[in-house]
Amino acid sequence: MDQKAFEKCNSVHRLCYLHEQIGSDLSSEKAYLSKDYLDLVWSKVRLWQFILEQGYSFLFTDVDAMWFRNPFRHISVYADLTLATDVFYGNPEDHNNMPNTGLVFAKPTRKNIEVLKYWREARKRFPTTNEQTVYDKIKHELVSKFQLKVQYVSTAYWGNFCQPQKDFTKLSTFHACCRSGLAIKLAHIKSVIEEWKMYKSIYLKS
Repeated sequence: MDQKAFEKCNSVHRLCYLHEQIGSDLSSEKAYLSKDYLDLVWSKVRLWQFILEQGYSFLFTDVDAMWFRNPFRHISVYADLTLATDVFYGNPEDHNNMPNTGLVFAKPTRKNIEVLKYWREARKRFPTTNEQTVYDKIKHELVSKFQLKVQYVSTAYWGNFCQPQKDFTKLSTFHACCRSGLAIKLAHIKSVIEEWKMYKSIYLKS
């Protein structure tokens, strides 16, 4: 999202893309629901649409999501769209699950492209709201209008601080959502990573 991050990515590998948001400086932390914050999170949906239009599937994660194992093992082939959840109620097809767009998988189908266009257009109805909340407001419309098949992944597998379970025998990813502020997020991320290291040292070597 900014030049420094792009340079860091290139120092690790060459599969990097500088996703510039015209008119916004996204190189620093943005206050929740500020204009720059909203531009940032809505730019994700625009990027997803662009990727699908090129004919590619994608697995997207926010930068504050930690990967412990391959998350693809929890993605079903039946679903058009797979989402993480803040709160999971037990049924991966239940739209009452509380979605989280910090981890998303989508297939490059015409249906999904139209879904993302509809989702982006819905921002006009909710101009002061982020993309995740708008999805939650319109998810039943998307299912009805596009016959969208959505899979919501259990927080036991794609974990977070909203519904923390942290069973490291199951976790593939852990997202530092439901924690506000960069400093607080970093502190909690470091804590989870230390727990993961302890788990590996004790259980994976036994």
